[in-house]
Amino acid sequence: MHSPGVDLIHVWSRCHACGTAPILGMRFECQTCPTGPDSDLCQACYLLLEQGQIKHPPPEAREAPRGPHLFRPFEGARRERLQHWLAVPASAATPPKVPDRFVVRPEFRSGRESFFGSYAFIVVAEDGRDPLLLTALHILDELARFRGIDCSDNNAAYTGRELPPHVTSVQLYDPFAPNWMLAELGTARGMLPIPHARIGAVEPYSQGDIAAFRLAPFAPFLPSPLALTNPVVGEPIWLAVNPGPGIRNRTTQAVVVEITDETFVFRFAPPAELPRYTSGAPLLNRSGEVVGVNAGMGTLDNQKFGHGVHVASIRRHLGRQ
Repeated sequence: MHSPGVDLIHVWSRCHACGTAPILGMRFECQTCPTGPDSDLCQACYLLLEQGQIKHPPPEAREAPRGPHLFRPFEGARRERLQHWLAVPASAATPPKVPDRFVVRPEFRSGRESFFGSYAFIVVAEDGRDPLLLTALHILDELARFRGIDCSDNNAAYTGRELPPHVTSVQLYDPFAPNWMLAELGTARGMLPIPHARIGAVEPYSQGDIAAFRLAPFAPFLPSPLALTNPVVGEPIWLAVNPGPGIRNRTTQAVVVEITDETFVFRFAPPAELPRYTSGAPLLNRSGEVVGVNAGMGTLDNQKFGHGVHVASIRRHLGRQ
């Protein structure tokens, strides 16, 4: 029997109580809270929670669901299985330009209720229709739970058609503006039903974590094209987000360290300065074409990693909706 504290690691998880990242040994994930960084506890903090010595949800959580919070334990991955991610070489490359009105911050409205997401972006629709808004499905998890809809891998009955009627509109804002909440850019209309879109898969197996919307006609956005093919291991890519106040760069470079039918993992160039919430942001190649949707961040041996939905999965999902 291997010692959990030595061999088992949760690259994509941070303990919301003590801040440990990554979590080592057993991880306890709240099944009541929306998917995100406020739902995980390490084993030591989970024991403190049981003793009433710490609080869950954390005080800084954006929303605190009522009722009992139920936790599920996870063992984690063996550290040696991930070492090849560290061995892929990387070199500096010229970043693509990120135009205005391409990356957005979405506000999902469901009747009178409003739920802010982290990021989304606009792509050219390959069917010749109005451009599409793409993001990660899990940033709508708070709205879905509020409406009693289970979009997770655990719900085999979910068809992709249950959630869209509850998203009545999407207001889009400029995340690069000094005060983004006052920088409205336009709206998206209907959410597309995507039958195989899901959340809650064990990270980094996130190829179902996608949501798409049609833009309103004549909306003043600048869509980017989807890349023709997936990037390859060793290829540079860039995450397009606002890294923080006063920072003018719109991209953070990474290198692809694993890409399969089920995974898309990349390592950021140090020292990568990234905000806490980046899910739904675009991943770009050196030509500025979209190669993926960011779905999660993590840490391994003091280096920052991400995982996402690669462009082959994006096309597969959009072709089935």
